[in-house]
Amino acid sequence: MQPSRFVPHRTKESFARGFSKNKSRFLQKGIPMKNTNNHTSRESWLRAGAEELRPDFEKLKLSLPDKIRYSIAFTSTGKRGHVPGQCWPAEASDDQHYEVIIRIDKDDPVEILGILVHELIHTLLPTTEHSKEFKLIARRIGLEGGMRHTKPTPLLMQRLQTIAANLGPLPHAKLNYSRVPGAPKKQQSRHLKAECGADGCGYLLQISAKWAKAGLPYCGINIKHGRLRCAIPNGADDEEDIPQATTEPNLS
Repeated sequence: MQPSRFVPHRTKESFARGFSKNKSRFLQKGIPMKNTNNHTSRESWLRAGAEELRPDFEKLKLSLPDKIRYSIAFTSTGKRGHVPGQCWPAEASDDQHYEVIIRIDKDDPVEILGILVHELIHTLLPTTEHSKEFKLIARRIGLEGGMRHTKPTPLLMQRLQTIAANLGPLPHAKLNYSRVPGAPKKQQSRHLKAECGADGCGYLLQISAKWAKAGLPYCGINIKHGRLRCAIPNGADDEEDIPQATTEPNLS
């Protein structure tokens, strides 16, 4: 008698772990899936996504370069910046590769593919500027909005959802800066605009709410114009011990 082959039972929990939350969302929406890929790296997933998008560019008679590297990491502006993606030109690489970077706190596959489309357009142009040529290609490929922060049109969004479902789970999770022990807290206060009220002067500067409450400075062009004007919001820096001005300058 031959021993029966053991077939491990796959529980609902283990099955769910095989799919990302975004893959489940695709299935619920009924988006078709050609296959289920198992990418083990973010670069592999992004590269496959770029290859899925290559025919879309070719329909516009645009040929993407072959030498492109992909990564999900910090852009050159770091965590304080708001750049969702970045494309470094081939001239910046020792082996003439374009470097496409997606910001590391992005984790939605469809959103990432939308950013990828934007950055792939940069590989087709001689500069990284959002020029008229960039805008023309962006509009034709299906991007809308401001050229620095484009968004997919509904038609392109549907295409990206299908691609994301075909690619399989993205092996990436969002990096949350606030969870790092000892990380500096994000500055809550914003600088206010203080300007001279004299006709035709135009002198202005930025000042924190704390120091605006302590005492607004005088006009830097002509002290006789008096103190600068500033709209200080209620409750600004109320928790801080704010020193008060004790002397007035001689205006004579």
